[in-house]
Amino acid sequence: MAKQFGVSDAALDGLKDPGRHPFPPEQKAAFLFADAMTDGPGHVPDPVYQEVRRHFSEAQVVEIACVVGLFNYFNRFNNALHVEVTLTDPDVLVRRVEEAVAAGSPVADVCERVADILHQGRRYVRVGLFQRDKERLALRAWRGPASPPASLRLGEGDVGATGTSGATRVAGPRLVVPVLAGSFVAGVIDVESDRPAAIEEEDRPLVERVATVLALRLT
Repeated sequence: MAKQFGVSDAALDGLKDPGRHPFPPEQKAAFLFADAMTDGPGHVPDPVYQEVRRHFSEAQVVEIACVVGLFNYFNRFNNALHVEVTLTDPDVLVRRVEEAVAAGSPVADVCERVADILHQGRRYVRVGLFQRDKERLALRAWRGPASPPASLRLGEGDVGATGTSGATRVAGPRLVVPVLAGSFVAGVIDVESDRPAAIEEEDRPLVERVATVLALRLT
């Protein structure tokens, strides 16, 4: 979710050890304060509290503590009751895709951004975005455990078959959707869900909407 709002991979890695990562001083103080509230009994050592007070007013510290405490409550409540992670609302997800496409970034960057949005927002275990390059489909973004192909010939495998036919393919937990510009297949979106029962009813219309938006950039 943080990456959807522009937080870098380096910053996310830094959250594992905010004391060493080069965050701005006020951010570092807030992160260490949040860590102290979250870990163990929630006791905040005096040096950590004094540092956060050096950068924030009393009211701001109270607000930070309220936010941290609220999310600690949500996490403990959801973990105790084995509540599944909430998926991003489809309309919100499509709006984020529209923003990524409208940003005017290079195609490769747009595809990487869209892959992140799908992967994180819908918990897909695999996301592959391919762009048409003459008689091949070139990989533009990949999220998944296996090593991706650099490109596929039209007609090769499920992705290549979709690139040829221009028709959506559903196979168990896997969904392969063409990115269409009229009748021309400009690319293919290949996803695999950890919720197979939802592929046809929920994921197919969502990914087809994403493909319609992405077509504006791939062409």
